[in-house]
Amino acid sequence: MTAFTEMLAAGYGTDEPSLVLGAALEGAQVHQEPKIRLPLSMANRHGLVAGATGTGKTKTLQLLTEQLSALGVPVFVADMKGDLSGLAMPGESTPRVSGRASEIGWEWKPRGIPV
Repeated sequence: MTAFTEMLAAGYGTDEPSLVLGAALEGAQVHQEPKIRLPLSMANRHGLVAGATGTGKTKTLQLLTEQLSALGVPVFVADMKGDLSGLAMPGESTPRVSGRASEIGWEWKPRGIPV
């Protein structure tokens, strides 16, 4: 185990209910484990998801919403453009989604969530 992965394990190696945010990067190397997590007890804080067009803001909000719902947390999302309107229906896998999920070690399964 490298110093970087030891640091990750110390910071994110908890059994507390949490949201998976993704995998860590060290340079160009993806570390699939341990996953970067946000403890559920911290999810009531303010947050901001920002970035240029096509950088994954909508997908990030979708993944957070799905995980919160699966943990029994009611979620309200204001979506002016309607990008998240399909959350109730299972998503469709694309090569880009499947490739990214595989790269970070995420077992992605299309599913609908209560809305």
